[in-house]
Amino acid sequence: MTGSILPLVLAVLAFIAAVITYRDIRRGGARFYTLEREAILRRAGFTLIASALLFIGAVGLLVFERQQTADQIAVLSGEEVEGIPTPTATLSTLPPTDTPTPTPDPNAPTATPEPLICRAVVRGTGGSGLNLRDQPNGAELEVLQEEDIVTLLDDEPPTDVAGVTWVKVRTAVTRADGWVALDFLFIEAEECLDRVQP
Repeated sequence: MTGSILPLVLAVLAFIAAVITYRDIRRGGARFYTLEREAILRRAGFTLIASALLFIGAVGLLVFERQQTADQIAVLSGEEVEGIPTPTATLSTLPPTDTPTPTPDPNAPTATPEPLICRAVVRGTGGSGLNLRDQPNGAELEVLQEEDIVTLLDDEPPTDVAGVTWVKVRTAVTRADGWVALDFLFIEAEECLDRVQP
């Protein structure tokens, strides 16, 4: 709403300049003296140019704001727009690995290390998505979209079926467990790459 105020103000100023131009042209036509008529009509010409420039400015601002809004909607829907950066998902391993203390206290309770949670991002499907299956090369459960995040599960090792390495994952949105082809997963953490070796 605030973006429409400036074009509206310009349009109102252009209308006022047009009214002044019309009044001056009528006054100039009614004068008998040539010099006075020329001065009035010259002033009317300037106000006419100002009116036209104000109208053009108002229309230009409206078109510019409409294009900006369309670009923002396109970015939010996942399209790439030139000049506007596309947000990308970043991965991190949670929780961070514990660093052992150099001199452990024998009276202190021993801490059990928390398991490493590995995550991966679906990439390289060409927009067609990645099938989540109930077993390696089995029945399809759902389709994961580009940039969906999954958690790698280590309860079953990766399996090689018909030249494709399958890993067991859990989806972040629906929390469904299943198998996906490793070729379409991007894994950033090096500690997690060891888990997916067959």
